Amino acid sequence: MNKKTSFIISLLLTLSVYFSSSYFDNSTDRETILVSRVIDGDTIKSQDGRSLRLLNINSPEKNTPGSEKSTKFLKLLENQTIEIEVLGIDKYQRELVKIYTPEYLNLKIVELGFASKYLVQESELTNFAKAEESAIQNSQGIWIKSPFFDCITSEINEKEEFVQLHNSCEGINFKDWFLKDESRKVYKFKNTWNKEVIIYSIKGEDAEKEIYWNSETNIWNNDRDTLYLFDNEGKIVHYHIYGY
Repeated sequence: MNKKTSFIISLLLTLSVYFSSSYFDNSTDRETILVSRVIDGDTIKSQDGRSLRLLNINSPEKNTPGSEKSTKFLKLLENQTIEIEVLGIDKYQRELVKIYTPEYLNLKIVELGFASKYLVQESELTNFAKAEESAIQNSQGIWIKSPFFDCITSEINEKEEFVQLHNSCEGINFKDWFLKDESRKVYKFKNTWNKEVIIYSIKGEDAEKEIYWNSETNIWNNDRDTLYLFDNEGKIVHYHIYGY
């Protein structure tokens, strides 16, 4: 083997080792920060003044049932050093982050039932869907089962923007129950209904078996989303996941 060939092989091996280590070393994308305070159940502040929004999750709004659970959990991080991975910026100029303690905290919060999944990254769809489903089935955190759990089934037509609910139980008063998607879009039932009802996202006049959300925007994502139905005490009655 001549010197030129030996040099080329040596160079290729060096480059191979470099790129392989870069590819497999996920820690290079992480940084260490000090948590100064917790804003709410999915947002924290770092000591250097940055607002950090936890990716893949959505905690209940302040002053709604269960809103304190994720907040109390995150408060354990105040004045603590953690690792974060920044993956973007939202419309409020908050950095979208994954938190490691070293446990992957975003997923842990969903596993504990302190928040729902939300705008989950493609690579993590299955993990977050399974974590949430397990929390609901085991009545963990915010997911306290209603006495009417399993009474309702649903069909979702995300492209035509309507959902159909079917009731298999007797004696249910649906007034003040509420329906929501993965985001913060909520419909509260003004009246009761019997065995079947269709809820349209668009504007219109309610009828016996037809209800209009009167939303200015579409409710159901075409790729993936989740329908949640709660009773008047905020207990989960039914959920319907699609696209995960």
